[in-house]
Amino acid sequence: MSGLMNSYFYGKAGQADFTPDQLPKNRLELFFTVLRGQLGKLVQLNLLYDLFCLPLIIWTVLNFQLLNYYLEQDPSFSLVRSGLINQYLIGVIPCMLIMGLGSAGQMYPLRNWSRDQHSFMLSDFKDSFKENWKKGLLLGLFNGLSLPLVSVGSMFYASMANDNLFFIVPQVFVIVAGAVWWMMNMISFPMVVSYEMKLRQILRNSMLIAVARLPWSVLFLALTTVVPFLLAAFVPYAAIVLILYFLVIGFSVTGLIYASYANSCFDRYLNPRIEGAKVGQGLRDPALDYLDEAEEEEVRREADSMK
Repeated sequence: MSGLMNSYFYGKAGQADFTPDQLPKNRLELFFTVLRGQLGKLVQLNLLYDLFCLPLIIWTVLNFQLLNYYLEQDPSFSLVRSGLINQYLIGVIPCMLIMGLGSAGQMYPLRNWSRDQHSFMLSDFKDSFKENWKKGLLLGLFNGLSLPLVSVGSMFYASMANDNLFFIVPQVFVIVAGAVWWMMNMISFPMVVSYEMKLRQILRNSMLIAVARLPWSVLFLALTTVVPFLLAAFVPYAAIVLILYFLVIGFSVTGLIYASYANSCFDRYLNPRIEGAKVGQGLRDPALDYLDEAEEEEVRREADSMK
């Protein structure tokens, strides 16, 4: 019985899912292959990460109940003028600290799966947590601070713009800076678990990569944040469905998207410049496309003999 439980939580030792000639040709194909093959593990990892999200969930529920109370007392209650938004966002800061700790552990198994590498999910989570908790804590702190700073800054300049349209410029700058920061997040956590870099190097490289691939950065950020928010706001019952989705598997799927995207960025900008770093991990070697059937069979036999 104990062996069964260990296998369930830690996984089984083994080789990658593919022989060299069967590997996916691009990150998108590999992402959906991992999504199918590791579905159960993604759910387990998501449930583990939910523990680090509990403070944010509780804080959000409490504030939602408070908002409903005010609306019942005064239907004309103004959420913006009340300062309830900023109060909520300030309380989010310590919640994001805790989530940053969870992300430091969660991203390592996701990074491995996005490369078609094996992961002992629970032990890899714990090892990555122990090794990277300081960086995860600081990134979580910055994430938490970014929300009230952007909120206060954008509302301040919006009020100033009522008298002088020039203040629209700094307002837009604050919003764009906040968006760039969250684009950097898609790169920074995978970078934390992939390279031995100081935090300032991680932040610098993440910013350069996010800006260099701006259209893709905007696309993935919109797909994982803006689209769910819009659905929850305007589609009936979508909020309930999205809450259940994220509690069950959504955080893991989002993290896998970020890890896959980050891997493609690392192959483009970092790995070719690092001695010994591999490019295209988990992907089919383009050179195999030029092999005939006999040569492909030889590659397959060599891969089988190594198992």
